[in-house]
Amino acid sequence: MEQGMLFVVGLVFDTPEYGTIVVGANEELDELIPGVIKEMIGDQILIKKPNKEEQVFKVISMQINHSIAGKKNIGICLGKEVSPESIPEGSWICRHQT
Repeated sequence: MEQGMLFVVGLVFDTPEYGTIVVGANEELDELIPGVIKEMIGDQILIKKPNKEEQVFKVISMQINHSIAGKKNIGICLGKEVSPESIPEGSWICRHQT
């Protein structure tokens, strides 16, 4: 896995209340506590799309859910200004290095 990559987008959806949310998982993060994962994500993320386009987004909020199998699913809210169609499934969510 590429250094700085957090997860691959498995699902993108829009909610009336929060806007666009991207969701994914990465087994390398399963052993980390949520606080460490949130610190790794930070205030901004870099999204690398399958067409090689890169775009930086502000993180509005995030949620880390635990499955019964001990896996973590990470959801990042990007807000109402971001269209779900602008982030294709399979995009990489990466740490943004400022």
